[in-house]
Amino acid sequence: MTTETGNWLSGELDSVGLLLENQLKNKHNAVNEVCEHLSGYRGKMLRPSLVLLSWRSVQNQIDVPSDVHRAAGVVELIHLATLVHDDVLDEADIRRGGQTINSLWGNEGAVMLGDYLLSSAFHLCSMIRNPSLNVLLGEVTNTLCAGELVQLYHRNDVKLRLSEYYQIIHDKTASLVSAACKIGGILGNADDDTVGNLGIFGESIGTAFQIRDDLIDILSDVRSAGKPTGKDVAKGKMTLPAILMLKNDPSCLQRLQKALAGDDLPCIKNMLIESSSIAGAEKIICKLVDDAVVSISSLQENRCGKLLVQFARQLSEPI
Repeated sequence: MTTETGNWLSGELDSVGLLLENQLKNKHNAVNEVCEHLSGYRGKMLRPSLVLLSWRSVQNQIDVPSDVHRAAGVVELIHLATLVHDDVLDEADIRRGGQTINSLWGNEGAVMLGDYLLSSAFHLCSMIRNPSLNVLLGEVTNTLCAGELVQLYHRNDVKLRLSEYYQIIHDKTASLVSAACKIGGILGNADDDTVGNLGIFGESIGTAFQIRDDLIDILSDVRSAGKPTGKDVAKGKMTLPAILMLKNDPSCLQRLQKALAGDDLPCIKNMLIESSSIAGAEKIICKLVDDAVVSISSLQENRCGKLLVQFARQLSEPI
């Protein structure tokens, strides 16, 4: 972010942040008070960054049209809505080191805020006046919700298949990341092949991002993660390392079931490390990152294409 392109991106993200503040302003002070706490949810604004970088990687210009800012804001609003709803599902008290919306205003307030964020996203999207984006984002939000429902359906399902796991993380995470990259290409008037390749890039890094997040839940503490860890275990979510362990050694099933029933994270962590399943998941992340980089090989001659590659490469760094 210290490069010329990074400084450009930082400035554009500030513009997107200001747009979001204006979009969420409401005539009711109560709504504004709740929305003020969303600043702690934003983090690094990865998805808006991908919209902006994907747009500029196919456009040889610096001045960003207002529609690109709006699109970046739309994907961030959708993402924020999923975070607020996730904290309700996970009964989380901390998000990025601060209190969650549900811990401050209860589940009812958090659910309604998530709905307000989604409605604001589609209000903002309608201002772009591009029906194809409305269709794309409508499909993505349906996919996100379906992914969460399927994950809930498979709670405590220790026999979750690898294909089912990948489908869940595609739906709940990778689909929006992929859409962010495609939207940048679409608004940059890229050809269909380039838009498709940007979508593949987003799909690959979105999948790698979720697997990495699953590993953080196992390996990190609250301070370094910025949120409660061990929540996947507590909620009976089967993640990639556990699935790989059982696939390679089915005899671990009974011991894993006992550890899950007792919320014994240290035992589960030791089992996954000893079985090399953590290492196996890290290798899959590296393969996904490599696939992502290859998918946008035609865009790597420009600065923004190179920055997209740097984003991807960070996912394969040690946790």
